[in-house]
Amino acid sequence: MNSMKYKRKLQLGALLGAMVLMSLGCKKMTEDHNTVGDPMLQKNLFEVISQNQSLTSFAKYLVETGLDKELISSKSYTVFAPSNESLILLDASIKGNPVKLKQFIANHITEELVSYTSSTPKKRIMMLNGKFNSIAPFSIESAVASQSNQYASNGILHTINMSVNALENCWEFIATNASAPLKQRTFLQSLFRNIFDPTNATIVGINPTTGDPIYQKGTDSVFANMFLRNVHDLRNESKHFTAFILADAGWDAEQAAYRKYFPTGTVDSTTFATAWNIVRDFAVDTLYTPSGLPDTVVSKFGAKLPINKNAIVSTIKTSNGYVYVMSALPVAPALRFTTRVIEAEKYAGSSVDRRSVTYFRDRYNDLSKKFYSDVLVLNHGVAMFNLRYDQAEIPAIKYKAYWVAVNDFQTATFTQKLGVGSPTATLLPYVNVVANAKGEVYLGEFTMTKYSPVLSFYLTAANSTANAANPLVCDYIKLVPSL
Repeated sequence: MNSMKYKRKLQLGALLGAMVLMSLGCKKMTEDHNTVGDPMLQKNLFEVISQNQSLTSFAKYLVETGLDKELISSKSYTVFAPSNESLILLDASIKGNPVKLKQFIANHITEELVSYTSSTPKKRIMMLNGKFNSIAPFSIESAVASQSNQYASNGILHTINMSVNALENCWEFIATNASAPLKQRTFLQSLFRNIFDPTNATIVGINPTTGDPIYQKGTDSVFANMFLRNVHDLRNESKHFTAFILADAGWDAEQAAYRKYFPTGTVDSTTFATAWNIVRDFAVDTLYTPSGLPDTVVSKFGAKLPINKNAIVSTIKTSNGYVYVMSALPVAPALRFTTRVIEAEKYAGSSVDRRSVTYFRDRYNDLSKKFYSDVLVLNHGVAMFNLRYDQAEIPAIKYKAYWVAVNDFQTATFTQKLGVGSPTATLLPYVNVVANAKGEVYLGEFTMTKYSPVLSFYLTAANSTANAANPLVCDYIKLVPSL
């Protein structure tokens, strides 16, 4: 060992020795020999583990997986080492598979220094395998420390009374585990495709009409899974999720119940649209344990899933949450098709670039007693000028439309309309916007005869170039399902 490395080890040993004193000041959990003068402080973690007769099995697996080299290095680690007794029943499928064995052993090692005291905060820490485990005072997951805070020159060793399995995450179980129901699993696997993503795209021009960027072909998409990208990334080990997967019969029943709401031009596309609009509600980024699972779970898209606990076929604990296999999970249309509120100032585009005369106003509505923000376009000089709003996953149902549009900038009444699908659509009429009316205004009712993965709505000004006749103003647009 060269002098520089030896000096560095002595410095780390002194630092860890100081940590020992702090730990003992809180609670004496170490053996009497674990002091600043302990010769173990001159040894690395692998040496300390190898000399512990109760950890010979763990030491052997460290060598087999090559992870002994990590614990010999100058990096700092905390090791939660299962005792020999706890490893006797290690599954043969893990012991006999080098990849699984390394994943398992790495699930007991972290680069975070964890010194146990009675006040150790409950938190999740990332292990060498990329998965996260929960720690609390003198425990990790369900394992309890039988000996804690054994310091080495490059970290801390805790001996635990049971091993901590490297579990699959929610996505690994749902989409790849052969024991997961086949039909929903197969559908989720089919969702890998090129998806529009301008994040790293090359801009080659600007649309002169709308001001939107024009991207170089091929640079504005990525190959990804629709569910992981648009719902929740169930692979994320640092977060917690609750997910549901339907047994095949339940999957078929739910599709049969919803097919009429997603008609398209072909049988295949109708089947896809139906399945997608069902499955996208089947995961939430909230941890619901079996004892804490509520009667209703609200999805990212506002659907209210009634949870019948008698329909739970099996419960799978994963590395980042829980998966519930359900025999059935029927959701009434009124619980899935929820009211949409479109904030008018958050438009996706305009028929002509009139940003110079577009105003975003912060106001107070003394009728609703609420503060709000709206959009106002004045003196734009364009007949039927419009702002566009894109809405995803519009089913074939009837909607009632409302808006709040406060004309507090002129005394003259003007008209504007909500165009459904196009700025000039006749599904809804032009509506008067009178001075100082601050209440919600009913615009009419319209029926969608086909499903639209994305449907554009347009706030359309009067067919006039006169400034007093063609303003646009709106706080929000509300679409209420009429089922």
